[in-house]
Amino acid sequence: MRTKILVADTLFTPEEVPGPAAVVLNGPKIAAVWPVADAEAAAERVRNELGHNQADVVDLRPLRLAPGFIDLHIHGFGGYDASTGNMNALQGLAEQLIPTGVTGFVPALVAGDREATIHQIRRWAGLAEGGMPVNAAQVVGIRLEGPFLNPGRRGAQPAEHLRAPDVGELDDWMTVDRGWLRIVDYAPELDPEGRFLEALLKYKLRPSAGHTLASYEDLHQAIDRGLSHCAHLFNGMAGFHHREPGAVGALLTDRRVTVELIADGVHVHPAALKLAVMARGPEAIALVTDAVAGAGMPDGTYVLGEQEIIVHEGIARLPDGTLAGSTLTLDRAVRNLVGLTGVGWADAIRMVTLTPAKIAGMWGRKGQLARGMDADLVALDAEGHVQQVWVRGQVAYQREG
Repeated sequence: MRTKILVADTLFTPEEVPGPAAVVLNGPKIAAVWPVADAEAAAERVRNELGHNQADVVDLRPLRLAPGFIDLHIHGFGGYDASTGNMNALQGLAEQLIPTGVTGFVPALVAGDREATIHQIRRWAGLAEGGMPVNAAQVVGIRLEGPFLNPGRRGAQPAEHLRAPDVGELDDWMTVDRGWLRIVDYAPELDPEGRFLEALLKYKLRPSAGHTLASYEDLHQAIDRGLSHCAHLFNGMAGFHHREPGAVGALLTDRRVTVELIADGVHVHPAALKLAVMARGPEAIALVTDAVAGAGMPDGTYVLGEQEIIVHEGIARLPDGTLAGSTLTLDRAVRNLVGLTGVGWADAIRMVTLTPAKIAGMWGRKGQLARGMDADLVALDAEGHVQQVWVRGQVAYQREG
């Protein structure tokens, strides 16, 4: 495979590097990242320093290059549901994500019965192990958002499938996950002795608080024991009160835990987004979509697991009006965060690249433009719209026009 030299106006490594600058791709890996005077100078440096006489130079200026985006929390997209689709549908979901800049994702499975959960884990693990084609986002882990959630904050999770944390059921999951299970959401107050959390840590999984009625004290106790992440901050938990700060208060003030934000302008008010960024910073926040099958599709009726959801004016809800995930895309989340809070591009891009890569256990492989990293990249215009995407060093998407 010939060496490729991508020359861009600016790099987000995710640190902002003014250009022109070059990212050199050697097969599926990044071989070098350099400041250069122009495309010709980049080719000369590749010949002199890497000994590659045959190289394809792609001058992307005035576009900007960033690592491929990683979505840690997604239930579906493009008409496909992560919890119910067959293998072809799951691959279709992965292909639909590419134009949004997502090159890696963690499918989030909603609560189901014991047998269905085992089946879902086995199916996604098989797909992940087999690998995706280069025109599809890569599975970088599996997430279980349930079934061990608090019914009092269940959101769109099916009440009939919620149950108390069960170490035996976790043991069953681990017999079929093939090493792909990454994140398990649960309500810490349902595990007062911490036995389930201890089992998650034994299996080297990421324990995540979600759909919880945990108090400030409950959550701090869980963090002391090893809880390290939280699903969609502000959503699926009690609101902040100055005399009863609750889970939100703990998550905004404890630097041992990472959090997620849904920046669609529906789930979280812009002031709350700004508060979270000011309190925790881009190193501790992952932007996620929490997208459902109706994302990327016209208004209509779709499914989330076994439930019907209705998308109207771009907002997904259960028939009773409860919010049911989102129709957000990760590139739009970046643009929204910049526009709604005034955060800089480099910080917003970090929240969809390096920070989620670390949370997903992909540190050292994904989330950065650096030598030895996977050659997953996205080219953005000045407004943050995706123009081109590379997966494993090959073009996976190019915007028309």
